[in-house]
Amino acid sequence: MRILGTDHIFLHLLYMKKTSHFTALIHYSLTENGGVVNPFSTGFRTSFQFPFELQAYLGSHNFEEPELIFPGDSVTVEITLINAESFLSKLYTGMDFEISDNSGVIGTGVISDVYDR
Repeated sequence: MRILGTDHIFLHLLYMKKTSHFTALIHYSLTENGGVVNPFSTGFRTSFQFPFELQAYLGSHNFEEPELIFPGDSVTVEITLINAESFLSKLYTGMDFEISDNSGVIGTGVISDVYDR
């Protein structure tokens, strides 16, 4: 049995590809409507609030195009949720949700495709 050091484990976790849970069309609010101030890119993390859950879940936004997203943009996004396995089976195409950060709601979305779980 080979025991890996913490450096090896960290590198494995760093390069491990996260699997997206769903694709959604998201509209990011303009700054003057409560949206973010600066543009952002793949890896942007926000909280996701679904209609059937009281708890919000942290998730990562993955963009194919464009590289930078600006407040007011509407974009198709692949979403990877963190620690959300307990409710993934409740997600469905057409479901609405809100995204937020520490300042409040910064956008809304509609699920366009749910990936196999």
